[in-house]
Amino acid sequence: MVSSAMESRAVMAYLETGNELSANTNRGKELESMSVVLKIRKLMIVGLGWCLVMLVAAGCEKDAEVGVTVATDAPLVEKPAQQIFDYRWIESHAGVKQWILESDEMRKFTGQRDALLFDVHMDFFQDGEHFSVLTADSGSVNQHTNNVHTWSQVVIITDDGRKLETEDLYFNSETELIHNEVFNRFTRQTDVMTGIGLEATPDLEYIELKHDVQAEVEDGSDLAGEVQNNNHTEGDQP
Repeated sequence: MVSSAMESRAVMAYLETGNELSANTNRGKELESMSVVLKIRKLMIVGLGWCLVMLVAAGCEKDAEVGVTVATDAPLVEKPAQQIFDYRWIESHAGVKQWILESDEMRKFTGQRDALLFDVHMDFFQDGEHFSVLTADSGSVNQHTNNVHTWSQVVIITDDGRKLETEDLYFNSETELIHNEVFNRFTRQTDVMTGIGLEATPDLEYIELKHDVQAEVEDGSDLAGEVQNNNHTEGDQP
């Protein structure tokens, strides 16, 4: 009996030990599974992190490429080497004032002889006395030859009321003549003469229109004779 009881106890102890071992084994497997899951999650997190880093880097590189393209395609705006506001130039011969050139702004660029002018105003003088004024939207002046070129709404008005209107006009400082090859409208009191191409003095005392000359003049006006002479000269040309 005692032997049987001892055997039973031994069997029960063995079974309990087996159960504990089995439980420990199961717990070990559960811990291993949890460890594997954690490792997989860590790898996924690391992988997602690298993906985000690569996406951000690619986006920055793309933005940089776009920025370079825009900067390359954008037109380069050249800055003037010299810029003067309220520009004023007085030309004199032997101390006698010949003309005064003024503009709201002057810009001089490197490598260019002519300086650009904006809102041009030019007064002409003879023997120191003012006799006419020229205005234009834009122009340029060669600071070596003193020649002036004006364009866009060019108007000359003399002190006695004569008026010349054109869109492009040159002033030669050496010959002291104005000239162009475009349409002109000359007005003197009620007389009007138009034509293409011009040579004249800034006081408009001498004026020659070269082509397609037409006039609306009063009877007895000397402009009618000038129109006939101009048309006759043009017709004689081969």
